[in-house]
Amino acid sequence: MNFFEHQANARRQTGRLLVYFTLAVVLTIAAVNTGLFVLGSLINASHGHWYWHDWSAQAVVAVLLVVLGGSLLEFLRLRGGGKAIAELMGGRRIDFATTDAKERQFINVVAEMAIASGVPAPVLYVMEREYGINAFVAGLNMDETVMVVTAGALDAFDRDELQAVVGHEFSHILNGDMRLNVRLMALLAGILAIGQIGGFMMRVGADFGSSGSSSSRRDRGFSPHLIALGFMLWAIGALGLFFGRLIKAAISRQREFLADASSVQFTRNPDGLASALLKIRNGSQQSWLGNVRAESMSHMCFGETLRFSDFFATHPPLEERIAVLGKHYLVRDRARQRVQRRQTETAAQVALAQELPLAEKPRDLPPIPFIDNPAMPSAPQMLALAAPAAALVARAGTVRPEELESARELHRRLPVGIQQALQGSAGAQALLYALMARQSAAPEAVVQAFLQKQEPQLLAQVNILFRLLEGLDLCYALPLTELALPRLQLLDAATQRSFLGRLQAFAQLDRRLSTFEFALLMLLRKQLHIGPKPRAVKLAQCTPLVASMVATFLRTGGMEGEKLERTYLRLMRTVTMAPPALPGQEFTRLSQLAMGMQVLGGLSLVERRSLLELAATAVLADAEIRLEEYELLRVVAALLDCPMPKLAA
Repeated sequence: MNFFEHQANARRQTGRLLVYFTLAVVLTIAAVNTGLFVLGSLINASHGHWYWHDWSAQAVVAVLLVVLGGSLLEFLRLRGGGKAIAELMGGRRIDFATTDAKERQFINVVAEMAIASGVPAPVLYVMEREYGINAFVAGLNMDETVMVVTAGALDAFDRDELQAVVGHEFSHILNGDMRLNVRLMALLAGILAIGQIGGFMMRVGADFGSSGSSSSRRDRGFSPHLIALGFMLWAIGALGLFFGRLIKAAISRQREFLADASSVQFTRNPDGLASALLKIRNGSQQSWLGNVRAESMSHMCFGETLRFSDFFATHPPLEERIAVLGKHYLVRDRARQRVQRRQTETAAQVALAQELPLAEKPRDLPPIPFIDNPAMPSAPQMLALAAPAAALVARAGTVRPEELESARELHRRLPVGIQQALQGSAGAQALLYALMARQSAAPEAVVQAFLQKQEPQLLAQVNILFRLLEGLDLCYALPLTELALPRLQLLDAATQRSFLGRLQAFAQLDRRLSTFEFALLMLLRKQLHIGPKPRAVKLAQCTPLVASMVATFLRTGGMEGEKLERTYLRLMRTVTMAPPALPGQEFTRLSQLAMGMQVLGGLSLVERRSLLELAATAVLADAEIRLEEYELLRVVAALLDCPMPKLAA
């Protein structure tokens, strides 16, 4: 399946989730109703039948209020998106300027995957007190994603293993699993609320019954009934936990296999993922978490968060996941463990025979390696110029090993000064100014005067970065922008908007808007959620906007005259049998495209795909892809929440 099919499948899973949730609520109502009938019968206070009696109406209303209220409260708690979930789990945000080697490696691996996939880089967190090996991503959309790892994962994984796990988590982002997981978390909170109320009632009943004299406790006679009712609700809550586990398993198990497969596809290195899974399997803590919310988060994590039997597990068994990658990994691991056991036994015998303390026994030999000569990714290749539009759009939401290697090469080639600038928000702002200044046609004196007035504290750093950028190819401008934008999240909302205003004014110094300036400003606006949320709209209602977009792409590619008009009409006839006349130059400015994308963002997933294929066809109309055209296509795709990978270069 491609990106669009994965997204559509995730939406179908949301429908399945609602069906499962409704069924669980109905069964919970039936259980509470029956329990009340039994309790009433024991005290001779119930009339009617087990399926409908004096308290049935109250039972239905109460359960619905508790379940729906619990789910609503959890939704409100999680409306902060991934950041709220990371903080609920006790995560610490990783500083971009960290000097910890493992954290820096994590930052670099995530940045490389983000550049290669076209997905905005997630904000990174670490759970410092969790020594099980685990990770998860969370968020309501791609612009506010967080990726969280445990301290145990950072300590245990080498770079290849960490890259494989990051690839697995990026697959959840690209496949639309994040929003589904948050909804599942909120809905199940309502079902589990029944058991929590039951436990509370049992504690209150016990405290109530323990106060006062024994005769007064007997006179009151209420405490045993409260405890009994609380116990019944607690038992039904345990049933809710059972239903919740089944729902999680039904929704998430197959998606974990899919994420594993995607990780291997992205990295072309199954050994890294197999090694990571084996480290979890053989670790003393495995992937278990000690956090009180480990149960509610179980379906979101890379591995199981609690000890459960395979039947109740939200993830496929580790051995099954490893065997899918290759049974030889399990065979080699068993052989390695046998060798280590023999070495340990031999060392103990020698130490005993020589009456040496065990602390002085010979060191274990290195473990048997997974592979003798790991296959390296092939050299990066340029996108075929004659690729059909459908093939180009099919790259949305995918990562090729050559693109990942290209992103890694970008990191290797970055001058130290640029790497240092990316460690903080001030440096990121200076880098964006320098990137824009490099492509601006404004006189240097005008640029310097603007910065001296508007950004005096950044002027010196902008000038230094401007000189460092002269040694980099222009194809790195947009990836560097994508690296810098997450650093701006360290600023408060008011400061971010103020910076955007100054950056827009800086872009207008030469009285023109280049493709790169358009891309930078639109990506920043999207990250800051500026502008109204797009309303649902049909492609047939947007013909003038589509016409403007097609003409913009054709003119960006350098097409003009009769060929431009002929190509424009041919492309627009795929949308409507009566295409409007070719828009004039004033309607194909990038500012016009920006306003059009605010409307086109409301298209359905299927129509977004059609729109992207039309844009890609316009890009390929002259049988070549210019950097400007592809950057424009990437930005349009990002505005439609359909990430396109960078060109390997």
